[in-house]
Amino acid sequence: MKTLNIASVAIINPKKELLLVCKKNSEFYQLTGGKIQNGEQDIETIIREAKEEIGLKIQPHQLTFLGSHQTKAVNEHNTMVHGYVYWLHLPYFFEPVIANEIDKFVWMNKNNHQEYSWAHLAKELVQPKWLLL
Repeated sequence: MKTLNIASVAIINPKKELLLVCKKNSEFYQLTGGKIQNGEQDIETIIREAKEEIGLKIQPHQLTFLGSHQTKAVNEHNTMVHGYVYWLHLPYFFEPVIANEIDKFVWMNKNNHQEYSWAHLAKELVQPKWLLL
């Protein structure tokens, strides 16, 4: 079984809603982020992916490390992901402009979060901490 190193960001708006995206041909909602490329630091991956996937420009000082976690990938067969995840608490409301492989997005709140299928990394690492905010 192969392991992919990924970096992701848990984006929170002023109403404490969590942004999750859903890739094309997937049923799982996941954090914005992606595979760490050779020579790239995790924060660099997040900055690149946020701009590519949702049109959000992030500065490194805005990110706070949440943790790392290894779990099963939802969109790749026989694959594990080792994810490095950061918080981004936005002081303003943001409307994502989705692009590339992203099909749709949702701002999760404490009333609707159970209506969606979460990717394992988001559900296992982020959801329990986000629900306490």
